Amino acid sequence: MFCPACGAPNEEGTAFCGNCGAALTADAVPPVEAVPQVEAVAPEEVALTIPPPPPPPEPPGPFVRAIGTTVPTSGMAVASLILGIAGLTVVPAIGSVLALILGYMAKRDIRQRPTETTGEGLATAGVVMGWIGVVLTVLAVCGFIAIFGFCAIASSGSSYESFLLAP
Repeated sequence: MFCPACGAPNEEGTAFCGNCGAALTADAVPPVEAVPQVEAVAPEEVALTIPPPPPPPEPPGPFVRAIGTTVPTSGMAVASLILGIAGLTVVPAIGSVLALILGYMAKRDIRQRPTETTGEGLATAGVVMGWIGVVLTVLAVCGFIAIFGFCAIASSGSSYESFLLAP
């Protein structure tokens, strides 16, 4: 049963409203509130309100460089990489040694001026290829010496055993 004064629900058989204290009668009908009328609106007319996205989070800690600026790559690092590739393909000994020299110079320069130049990875790649070229050149030279040494021994008419046992 609902109170005719305030509309609060009450148990059946109570004489007074528990909310406002008004007298309850058996024929009390709950008050009907007016329902607002809603007009039909076409879907095209409904405007969606989307809140703007939140601002991006602040970056942690200070940056050395400003965003949007470019730092030039060290020319010695690029030259070291190119000479390292050339030392493995075209000019084995000279390219590899120059790749080592320029690579180490570029790495030192980049460490001394980290905000002014980049390219330490290029310099490292040039140094690695330079060392690979030097090792392959040394192995090739040793192989040629061994082959020509054995050919010279074989063509001299004496056997390999007599060459080793000769005083």
